[in-house]
Amino acid sequence: MFTAAADVVKGFVPGSMALLVVGVLAGVAGLYVRRLERWARRWLAALCLFYLALGIPVVSQWLEKGRRQSYGPIATAADAPSVTAVVVLGNGMVSYQYEGLAVESLTRRTAFNVIEGARLYRLLHPAVVIASGGLADPEEFRRSEAEAIRDVLIRLGVPQEVVVIEPRSSNTAEQAERVAGLLREHPRFALITTPIHMPRAVALFRSRGLNPLPAPSHIGYTDEAQESMLRFVPSAGALRASELSMYEYLGMMYARSRGWLDPARDAPQ
Repeated sequence: MFTAAADVVKGFVPGSMALLVVGVLAGVAGLYVRRLERWARRWLAALCLFYLALGIPVVSQWLEKGRRQSYGPIATAADAPSVTAVVVLGNGMVSYQYEGLAVESLTRRTAFNVIEGARLYRLLHPAVVIASGGLADPEEFRRSEAEAIRDVLIRLGVPQEVVVIEPRSSNTAEQAERVAGLLREHPRFALITTPIHMPRAVALFRSRGLNPLPAPSHIGYTDEAQESMLRFVPSAGALRASELSMYEYLGMMYARSRGWLDPARDAPQ
């Protein structure tokens, strides 16, 4: 029951189109009820202002900074001492199908994670690169995220014999649990995911006694607006970044409620 409720909440994160549509429908319905008409107008006005704020880059940047510590990129081998493994987390796939034919692709977030994984392999030459991510929906996808990540890593120059897949996890907590068994000989490893997702991923991995070195991918949603007046102009990229940040806030709350986080270990190392 708890898991089912969490799955429903995932689709209605503040900033999402699903929540906006439901909110607008509720407000419009209230306009047709005399006793609720005034409150419906206020609700619709507040909803519009809320989404307008989430779509402003300066607001999305503030939300994102509140979600993460100052995790910088690994620029040189000296930035990653003792690292002997790289872990690339999957952040989703997409599938296009018609008449029995299908094309599967990495999402933008996963693609940038993979690019960072290939870059770090060239820089650090680790003994192993672990691709983590399960089969989201057997009816929609023919392979797991881990398999798709592996294939792209190999195309980007990572030797096939170096890549190890973890194809069974369905969320970040399971990724931390299952990857832990593959890291027994690698106490220090680089953990790759998006900057917005990194704080929760690091917390979950550390809660399992692991010692990851955060290596955020180079994905950005409002980079072009950070140093100009455009940071005050609403954009789809900023709204998406705000949605992802809100998702991570809720994800951290959910992880704590399930007892997946160890406060004693959820600290920089």
